[in-house]
Parts: sequence; C-alpha cells; structure tokens
Amino acid sequence: MKEFITLTTYGVLAGTLVGTASLAFTDQPGENLQLVARGASLGLYAGILLGIYVVYVVPGKEEELIEEGLDVNSPYVPRSVTPIVSKKGVEGVYAQWQIYSFN
Repeated sequence: MKEFITLTTYGVLAGTLVGTASLAFTDQPGENLQLVARGASLGLYAGILLGIYVVYVVPGKEEELIEEGLDVNSPYVPRSVTPIVSKKGVEGVYAQWQIYSFN
C-alpha cells in the first residue's frame, strides 16, 4: 500500500509541475490556471495506473522467474526494459543487464 500511495503522490506532483510549466506556453497564464489542475489530475491517473502495475503485476513476474528456477537477484535478469519509439511507432525494445559488479 505504501508503494501505491507513494507512486500516486509522485504522479500528482509531476502532473502539477507539467501543468505549471505549460502556463509558459499560453498567451494569458492568469486565465489558464485550470491547466495546473488538469496536469495534477492526469498525473494522479498516471500514478494510479503505475501504482496498480507495481503492486499487482511486478510481484507476479518475480514469482514467475522464481518458478522457472531463475534467481531474481541474478545479474542475468533484465534490470531495465524500455520501448524504442520513433515517429514511425514502436521500433524495438532496449534492455539493460548488469554483467559484472566490481565490489
């Protein structure tokens, strides 16, 4: 629950910052303050979706890895997976692994 609340809070803060920054691109910022509230609202929704994903989906993926016999803390498990997006759409996926750690 703590992760969910934290991600939702960060979503609201990020959305508020984006909404505030968007005021710089309007002709009359004083009359467009609803953009701040709209940004906070969209950030809240994004935070809720991310929170649901982290709380319900991510633990299931770790359980699947454990069931397959893979160590979740193994350096061979992907640490970061990001889609590669261009004007044409999604072109691929970028994955990052830690091969070796110098301790």
